Amino acid sequence: MGDYFQDKVVVITGGAGGLGQTLSQQLIAQGAKVAALDLDISMLENTDNMLPIKTDITDISTIEFALDKIVNQFGKIDILINNAGITHMSRFVDTDEALFEKIMTVNFTGSVNITRLALPYLTETQGQIIALSSVAGFAPLYGRSAYAASKHAMEGFFQSLASELADNDINVLIVRPSFIKTRPELQAQVNAGESSPGAIKKSTNGEQIKPEVAASKILKAAENNQAALQLGSVSRIAYWLNALVPGLYRKVMTKGAKKEFQ
Repeated sequence: MGDYFQDKVVVITGGAGGLGQTLSQQLIAQGAKVAALDLDISMLENTDNMLPIKTDITDISTIEFALDKIVNQFGKIDILINNAGITHMSRFVDTDEALFEKIMTVNFTGSVNITRLALPYLTETQGQIIALSSVAGFAPLYGRSAYAASKHAMEGFFQSLASELADNDINVLIVRPSFIKTRPELQAQVNAGESSPGAIKKSTNGEQIKPEVAASKILKAAENNQAALQLGSVSRIAYWLNALVPGLYRKVMTKGAKKEFQ
C-alpha cells in the first residue's frame, strides 16, 4: 500500500451500501478518514476514522449539515466520492413520472448538489472528485431509460466540470462499472419501482465484479489521477463496441436485456 490516502478526508455518498462500506474499509486501512453519508447509517460504527452522517443528498439542508460536521471534526475535505444511486427495471411506457423523476433526482441532481456545496473545501485542498457512473452512462440500456438518462447526465456534468477544474488542480475521475455484486441477497424485479444497482438480475451479462475488487481498482485509478475508469471487461468491451459499431452493440445488448423481462 502507498501513502496517497494517508490523512486524507474522504466523503462517500451511499456510504452504507456494499461498495460504500468496502471503499471505506480500504481507505481507512490506507490511513484515510472517512465520512459515510446515507439515509440509513444504523449499520455503521462511529470511530476516530469513520464518521457516519444521516444525509439525504436530495435535501440541501442535510448536505450543508453533513459538510459542516465533517469539517468541524476532520478539518478539511480532500476527496468526494459520488457513489449514491438507485435504478429500476421497467420499460419507459411502464415507468411512471414519479419514479423517473426520483431516479434523476437521486443519481444526477443529488450528485450535483453535494459537489456544488463541497467544491469550496475541495478547492482549498486541491482535492479530487470521483463519480460512479455506469456502462449506461455512455451506452443505451434496454428497460432502464431513467437510469441511463441519469447516468448520461452525470457523465456530461462531470466531464464538463473536469475541464473547468483543471486549472485548480482538482482531478475528476469518472468510474464506469458494468455490474458490481453489492446486494446478492436482493433480486431485481420487473416493474417493481426503484431498486439497488447491485441487486442480482435474471440475466446479468458477463462478469459480476466483487465489491473488494471494484473498490481496489477505483482507489488505484484515483491515486493515478485518471480521468476515467472502465471498470471490468464488460465495460471496456461495451465502450469500444458502442463507439465503433453502435448498431451491433444495441442489437447484442437488447437481446440480452430482454431476457430479464421474460
